[in-house]
Amino acid sequence: MNLSKICDAYIRLLNVLMVVAGVAILIAVFLQIGGRYIPFIPLWLWPMEIVNFGLVWMIFMGSVVALHEKEHFTVDVVSMILKNKDIPVVNFSVNVLYYLIAFLISIIFTFYGYIFFRDWGLIQNSDLTGLNLGYIYFAVPFAGISWFVLLAESLWRDIKTGEFLHNKEVPL
Repeated sequence: MNLSKICDAYIRLLNVLMVVAGVAILIAVFLQIGGRYIPFIPLWLWPMEIVNFGLVWMIFMGSVVALHEKEHFTVDVVSMILKNKDIPVVNFSVNVLYYLIAFLISIIFTFYGYIFFRDWGLIQNSDLTGLNLGYIYFAVPFAGISWFVLLAESLWRDIKTGEFLHNKEVPL
């Protein structure tokens, strides 16, 4: 099994987990609102923790999926200035800049996210449920590692297929 198939399976798993997180958020919010206005639904505090956990993880999983699909950011200013001309040197330069910035951001998120998770997340507990907040803070280094691996796979695929030199919307 090659890296592209593994990454595609990973993205499918993240899509399923995002749906699960979204459904959990909807149920938790319904319980919170229902607890306020419907007499037979108790007013629990734990749904607030589910919403916090689910929202943070859904955002970071979504950023990983968006990066893999090259939908996170797109910049087509260079192609607009050049009127969609296919100039390999320019495309190469823009792609190098994109991958350098993206790899740098993924390394920063991984390194500093892990430090924050280790130094703060593991020692903090939620006031409402007692849940360790490290489960929430781990989303940052998780996203950084995922971005790095998916960027490496994307770079390899772009170089192998020759997309690195062709005019396209460059994600940045």
